[in-house]
This record gives sequence, C-alpha cells and structure tokens, in this order.
Amino acid sequence: RPLQCTLKLELKYFFCQWNGVSCSRNSQRVVALNLTDKALEGTLSPYISNLSFLQVLHLSNNIFHGHLLVDFSRFPLLKILSIWGNHFKGLIPQTLSHCQGLQTLSAGGNQFYGSIPKFLGSLSEVKYLNIGGNRLTGTIPVALGNLSKLEQFFISENRI
Repeated sequence: RPLQCTLKLELKYFFCQWNGVSCSRNSQRVVALNLTDKALEGTLSPYISNLSFLQVLHLSNNIFHGHLLVDFSRFPLLKILSIWGNHFKGLIPQTLSHCQGLQTLSAGGNQFYGSIPKFLGSLSEVKYLNIGGNRLTGTIPVALGNLSKLEQFFISENRI
C-alpha cells in the first residue's frame, strides 16, 4: 500500500521535472515557466490561467501568435511576465491590472495595438517596462508617472 501511494505522488508531480517548469518545494505547485527560445509556435492556451501560483512566466522569442487570452487576474503572485519577440496581437490585456506585484513586464516586439493602457500606471512594483516594437498609438498616459520604482522603460518603434 505505501508503494502505491508513493507511485501516485511521483506521477502526480512528474511535470515538476519537465524542462522549463519550476515548482514550489512544499506544495509542488508550478511557480515558474521558462520557455524562452524553444521555437514554440501557435496560440497560447487560456488554460495557462489555471496555474494560479505562477510567479514567473518567460515565453519570449518564440512564435506565439494571436490574442493573449490569458486571465491575468488568476495570477496574483506574478512578478515577471516576459513575452517579447513573439507575434501576439490585440490590446494589452486589462486583466494585467490585477498583477499588483508585477516587477517586470517585457512585451516588446509583438503586434499589440491600441493606446498604452492607463492601468499600467497602477502597477506600482514595476521596475522594467518594455512595450517597444508594437503598434501602440496615442500618447504616453500621465498615469505612468506613478511608477516610482520604474528603472527602465522602452517604448520606441510604436506609433506614439
């Protein structure tokens, strides 16, 4: 009986051994995905929102495309979102406003359009913000002046 229990636990958390997946030691919850430079192609599944303990999401320099249909309100612990160098399009998701601990937002080199969202100014922990190389239009919102911890800001190659 104990062997059967051990086997079930090992199979249940097998994904924690996958390349690019990091889990917490205690709860074995996925806390980080580092899938940068993996030549991944396609749309990003909205089911990624089920990883509610996620703190780090690195998906940069792949071939993801389409709208970013991720419910970021399900990621209250997210600190780093790095999706630069893909082909994501559409508006920058409003649900990012729920990621109040976000320190890095690297979304440059995609095809996001529309105006720069004012809610970005409410992400008070942001130190690094890269939204350059998209199709953003309009002006820089005054609200971005609220980012007192901001150290690096990239906005070039847009239609500002």
